[in-house]
Amino acid sequence: MHSPNERINNPLNPVGVPDNRFPDPHIKIFVNPDTGREAMYVYVGHDEGRDKFIMRDWYVLWSEDLVTWHCSKSLERRNTYLPEDSVDCWACDCVQSPFDGRYYLYYSHGGESTGVAVSDRPDGPFVDARGKTPILPKGITPTNSYDPDILLPDEEDPHAYILFGSDWTDHYWAMQLDETMTSVVPGTAVKVPVYPADGTPTELLGVLRSDQAEAFRYGDRWYLYWAGRYAVSDKRLGPYIFRGNIGADIPHYPDGRAFIDHGSFLEWNGQWFYAVSQGLESWSYRQSWLMYLHVCDDGTLMFDEDVRRCGVGSYCAEWDRIEAECYMRIDEPALRKIELREAEKHTGFAIAQEAGVQEAYYPHVYGMAENLKLTLCVCSGADAAVTVLVDGAEAGTAELNDSCGAWREVSLSLKNPAGEHDVTMRLQGCVTLDWFRFSC
Repeated sequence: MHSPNERINNPLNPVGVPDNRFPDPHIKIFVNPDTGREAMYVYVGHDEGRDKFIMRDWYVLWSEDLVTWHCSKSLERRNTYLPEDSVDCWACDCVQSPFDGRYYLYYSHGGESTGVAVSDRPDGPFVDARGKTPILPKGITPTNSYDPDILLPDEEDPHAYILFGSDWTDHYWAMQLDETMTSVVPGTAVKVPVYPADGTPTELLGVLRSDQAEAFRYGDRWYLYWAGRYAVSDKRLGPYIFRGNIGADIPHYPDGRAFIDHGSFLEWNGQWFYAVSQGLESWSYRQSWLMYLHVCDDGTLMFDEDVRRCGVGSYCAEWDRIEAECYMRIDEPALRKIELREAEKHTGFAIAQEAGVQEAYYPHVYGMAENLKLTLCVCSGADAAVTVLVDGAEAGTAELNDSCGAWREVSLSLKNPAGEHDVTMRLQGCVTLDWFRFSC
């Protein structure tokens, strides 16, 4: 996948910002009020200290293509209950209220408490929504009342919750939010336990050793993630069963934690994304990275190390191959991402459909020479085909008339201009596409 001419899109690097030390990302999809199009918004802090946490304000990064990022200060200390000289502007989360449509930013005052601010725009500016008093004061539960994660109502539960806490004290807790989104409902505090993988009904403490957790739903399974680790449950508030560490191959802290923290997950246009902090020079001087997330049939969470390094949203025509599952958009639900663990010599993931005509979209393919050759690694049924579109115009078609369903490499010549272009794979019939490669 490597190329001397490739672009590196990780860590996230907003236009015109020389210091991109933005940690603790929470990623959300909102409509950009200036363009009317959906965009990803990343709510972050800003690290200034190399040997201790120095964080003075909160920021938001946003992008419509996940390649070009913009940045602004979303919340200033003077608009909160924090002291003016505070350097404890820790992790935050933002949601659009299902009740009044406004945007609520939940922010940490160090490891002590949590506040809430409000804005009419997803990028702010936000102002304190409670008269500069915390929504989660210190001592409201036995755990630390900070590092919030907001769970909105869904078809199974009409209530919104704020999830918070730390294994350093009494693990994670949740409280119900009222419809103003600015107050918790008294008497609703509940611990969110994590049990060992063997199912022993004893809370799993000691190995967690972290703070901010995020809960998200994938299919009928709930995930609780923290500092590279994750657990699963069939209920949003648990109990959760510990599964493992998504960051097992990344350099670690001395106590064994992955040298990553504060992860966030979401689905957009049929693709799952994973944002995470990573400390390179020190644990207190971090940046945010964005990757594609893949989920195995057994629920294991995976990401591609090459994508972690190069980022999402663009592709180099000189790479050894472009993995088909690393699309930016697919037609759903007929076209889907699948695991290939059962296929001989084809492990990992692919995209597949059983019938019909659907498309997978790969924008910003750069370094394309004119009239390239394209090789597809495919498995198909009879009367199938893959048509390649470059900037929406048909550039070539591979006819796949094979009823055997065996893996093979198929090549075709494209009619395409040189430069950077958007590439679409249009699948027809029963087709599984593992990867594709450009060559001259």
